[in-house]
Amino acid sequence: MNREPLLRAIRGGRFGRDADAELSAVDPKRLRAAVRRFDLLARYHRLEVRGLDRLPEGPAVLVGNHNAGLNPVDGLFLIHYYRSVGYDKPIYVLAHDILFKHGRLNELVRSVGIIPAHPRNARRVLEAGHKLLVFPGGDLENLRPFRERRRIILAGRKGFARLSVRTGAPIVPVVNAGAHETMIVLSQGRRLARRLGMHRWARVNSLPIMLAFPWGVLVGPGAALPYVPLPSKVTVQIGEPIASPLPSTLREGDVELEAKKLYGRVEQTMQGLLDTLYDERALPIIG
Repeated sequence: MNREPLLRAIRGGRFGRDADAELSAVDPKRLRAAVRRFDLLARYHRLEVRGLDRLPEGPAVLVGNHNAGLNPVDGLFLIHYYRSVGYDKPIYVLAHDILFKHGRLNELVRSVGIIPAHPRNARRVLEAGHKLLVFPGGDLENLRPFRERRRIILAGRKGFARLSVRTGAPIVPVVNAGAHETMIVLSQGRRLARRLGMHRWARVNSLPIMLAFPWGVLVGPGAALPYVPLPSKVTVQIGEPIASPLPSTLREGDVELEAKKLYGRVEQTMQGLLDTLYDERALPIIG
């Protein structure tokens, strides 16, 4: 893999926020192949998915809690989804710009429905009649310390709520327990990341210290190294859809207020689901 384009982008601070010109097409064959490949990871984590039948027909915003560093365990429930409904109803996933800086990787992830996180891209998905999966907490939640694994951190990011209010698409909570036990974050390093200005030039808020096999201790950028996750049992609970006010009933000035209320309701609902899942767990990792 040629790393030069990525390194140049990092050095130059070019982690852009440009929207795509059009919605990327999903390749059902590649999607099916991805499901087959990730099935092994799902088995490794003894994945259990509950409430799949709660996903509504038509467009919806799926809001998930974010865990496990680079381990893509948060999206494993999609294996059950695609095997249930087929591969012609893709769920698009918003992701960090870094996935789209290398041509070959960019083409691959787009072909399975992963697109850059941008408000226009998100709205385009819903307008096309598809579902959208978002992780508002980003690395603030994904790299939170191990001791905070039972906590939902949406980081005050209300973009998903504004999107729901403006389009009328319902929000569906997708909460998993156990994913943040696949590695151990000792310290998140938020203060150091802010001092280095990484939130401005790389859209990163964390420089963690973590334990992961086979490296032992990983520090800062070293956390981006691939690691072997601990075999933690992962349980996913899909909640009941949460409706927003119909856009036709709102004035433009009402959007922010309604989004704030919807954000609070979603965060509270997700925390309740996570609490319930963790009440069932006897031990970390074992489940």
